[in-house]
Amino acid sequence: MPTTVRASSPADLAVLLPYQLGYHPGPSLVVVVVHDRRLGLMQRHDLPPEGPMCEARARHALDVAKRERPTGLLLLAYEDEPGESEPLRRAVVEAAASRAVPVGQQVLVRGRRWWSVERGRPRPKIGLPLPAPEDVPGVAAFVGAGVAPFASREALVAGILPPRDEARAARVARRLEQEEAGRAASRHWQRLLDPGPEAVPVVELSDADLARILASLADVALRDALMAALAPGTMPLTSLPGPAREDALVAAARCPWTGIEDVEEMTESGREGLLTVRSRLVEVTRLVPEAGTPDLLALIAHLAWFAGDGTVTGVCLEQALAVDPGHRLSQLMLRLLGAGVRPWSVPGAA
Repeated sequence: MPTTVRASSPADLAVLLPYQLGYHPGPSLVVVVVHDRRLGLMQRHDLPPEGPMCEARARHALDVAKRERPTGLLLLAYEDEPGESEPLRRAVVEAAASRAVPVGQQVLVRGRRWWSVERGRPRPKIGLPLPAPEDVPGVAAFVGAGVAPFASREALVAGILPPRDEARAARVARRLEQEEAGRAASRHWQRLLDPGPEAVPVVELSDADLARILASLADVALRDALMAALAPGTMPLTSLPGPAREDALVAAARCPWTGIEDVEEMTESGREGLLTVRSRLVEVTRLVPEAGTPDLLALIAHLAWFAGDGTVTGVCLEQALAVDPGHRLSQLMLRLLGAGVRPWSVPGAA
């Protein structure tokens, strides 16, 4: 997950992390890559029993983390029962030592309390209360966009993509039959990709608008240009054909964060806008025929990965492949996600 996350304390990070993941992690160990004083990629791992499976998971976690060239790691262990995270946490510490990767703060979270793990033991004895979400600055973008973590990963998977409005999707499908594949639709996209409070609700876009938007994604160059424009720094717009690049810039004209050169420049309002746009794209999947959604789902997955939501990324890619098992972009992105490799770091990945 590429978006750099900042938190002023381990307790703040423990509160922020469910928003970053999209769900409360449940019993798990989250491995956080550290770059000097910045926090980067996060991995969530279920808690296997002590033994070979636990050691194998720890080695995999370190293999992924090492690709990020970390200066260290933070470990956040979420428990329901005392001690259940210890085997995996200990295995990760040992795997990190074998690869000369320093492990810094280790935090244990149970219920609404947290402990600092020192010399393998949680301190203080009774733990400290976690801060309220509204008191953690990093949560502001999520709250502002109306995004709250689901109660579990299962609830997140069920809630990411809403049930399809079959009647509306059938009307859009009929309009889609009249559309020319790849036909320019930059102005239609601009109305859709509007994070502002006065934006037209997605459900109020016409069937013709939705059909034109969906049909335009048949132009792979436009799809890739939209991915580049909406997620600055992931791929160079200048490498894409001029017409597609110009259409994408028009489409994203109401997205103020597209002018930045690197994700490090993203402001809280920019993150909030990105989440809003992603929510609007998800709403489109509810209103259009399923057969036309794989490219749209890949675009949503790309934005989710850019924003640091690896779980949302995986769910969208899995759904795209359920619709079209041969969807090459989704196949590639899902393989890279599993390996902890960013698609935009691989030449020709799109």
